[in-house]
Amino acid sequence: MKRILIICFCIAFFTTKVHSQHLNWINENAYPIHSSSKDKGLSFLSNELKGNIIFGLGEATHGTREFFIQKSQIIQYLITHLNYKLLGFESTGSRMESINQYLQSGDGDLKASMKDLGLYNSTEIYDMLTWIKEYNKTTTPGNRVILFGFDNEDFWSDPYTRDKLMSDKIIETQKTMGTKTIVWGHNVHIAKDTTMAQLKAMGSYLKQELDQKFYALGFDTYKGSVNIIKDGEFVKHDFLAQENTFTSMFAKAKNERFFLPFNKKPNPFTGVKNHITNIFSNWTEKRSLPIKPGFDFDGLIFIKETSASVQLK
Repeated sequence: MKRILIICFCIAFFTTKVHSQHLNWINENAYPIHSSSKDKGLSFLSNELKGNIIFGLGEATHGTREFFIQKSQIIQYLITHLNYKLLGFESTGSRMESINQYLQSGDGDLKASMKDLGLYNSTEIYDMLTWIKEYNKTTTPGNRVILFGFDNEDFWSDPYTRDKLMSDKIIETQKTMGTKTIVWGHNVHIAKDTTMAQLKAMGSYLKQELDQKFYALGFDTYKGSVNIIKDGEFVKHDFLAQENTFTSMFAKAKNERFFLPFNKKPNPFTGVKNHITNIFSNWTEKRSLPIKPGFDFDGLIFIKETSASVQLK
């Protein structure tokens, strides 16, 4: 009995020490992000994205207000400072086409065009698209931001090939347009490897094609509320991340919002596998995603407490 207690104590001591090392590394290397910051708070992206062609913007959920706002600020920075001019959404091409026409000419009804976007039919995304439309008015036709959808209803019947087909669409569109590209989708698609299952993620195929020219940025949150879809309607759920995960560790960092690059050396996360928050469009019992930092994602944005997105009316 005494031997068992000693072993348990040693394991607990070692685990606490390792946890402390990881937390110290986070506090030393993370870039704090303030909710009101825009250009000044995102300058780290200039170094992170040197040589980048396709930048993957993930999200732990499709229904989080703070994710949408933060991603919108990143997109504005990339457009105005780093010359990204192509934006792809995890939505069908047909749904994005009418919205793109609005962004190019200002003709049409943006709210009406967004009604079929599911959880992306939000005020946060509406505001971002309105910003892009106004930006396009200030520049020449050849420098306007173009929107496209890289998903297709024909892909949905076979989840084993969907991610490959979506990556093919992104690569084809980027090569045709010849400009730096942002792709907006769920973490499970943006990840460079599918640590969670046998099938490859979209990001894995993009990495295979582009290597270091594809950058994957994940998003994570510890607690709050989120919108999911049930019977075609927005439904809000409260959530709290599991303990003993990457997410619960991030929640103990000195900053409640931060960007964490995984290319800083030495990196104690190298080769370590654990979980971050993962919520799909429907509510499921399992709400975590296994990842290897630096392998699945090049960097991660963490926002400790988040709220449900606001449905566009």
